[in-house]
Amino acid sequence: MTRVDPIGFVPAQESRLGGGDIVISLTPAQSKALGAEAGTMADWFHSALYAMALLRSGRGIDGQPYFAGPNDWYTAINDLDNRLIRRLEGIRDAAIRAQARSGGTVQDLALAMDVSRSTAQYRRETLLNAMPSTWEQWAEDGGPDDKGRIEDPYKPGTPVGDDDQFVIGQKVRITGVSGLLADRTDLIGKTGRVASEASDGQITVRGLSGKDRETYADFLGFEPTELESAERN
Repeated sequence: MTRVDPIGFVPAQESRLGGGDIVISLTPAQSKALGAEAGTMADWFHSALYAMALLRSGRGIDGQPYFAGPNDWYTAINDLDNRLIRRLEGIRDAAIRAQARSGGTVQDLALAMDVSRSTAQYRRETLLNAMPSTWEQWAEDGGPDDKGRIEDPYKPGTPVGDDDQFVIGQKVRITGVSGLLADRTDLIGKTGRVASEASDGQITVRGLSGKDRETYADFLGFEPTELESAERN
């Protein structure tokens, strides 16, 4: 797992236009999954930044005062309203649905959305009770046909972790705690079942309290070496 920051900023003196380049790096797998759409999305993001700069400065690309007319705003409005916004909403809805499918709590969602728990619950229930929109389906299914994606990333038996050491549904024992929970020594020795794997390689373990619905330590970030199989114990 690379620790390289995928977002970079090239300083003005080294950038192509002299004002700074924003660089978004993708892994080969990410690039394959997005295909040519990565470039078009980046183009629409550029329209957003261009419009912001023009609104704030009133200057054109040459830095001189520029009084934009109706035609100057066509591309920005078209790229943002007709293209980018609906796709961002589709990605957001797909992410919320995936968060629920992976066992994420409403409280986690509320924190991520920066809203009250009741608001997050209402929004999630409204989304889950409806069929995926066209743009939500696009977020998951758009792009190249061969994305190498497994059919259900949360299906029991699906390998997770480095070297596929564990699988979804496997019973594991906590042997070490990392990250923000490093002081939770009371968790060591607890057993639970692997629920999912995050994009950064961390593994979600549920059932540590022995209850059907987890009451504490709902999401724990563990390195696979800090878990051991408990199936035979």
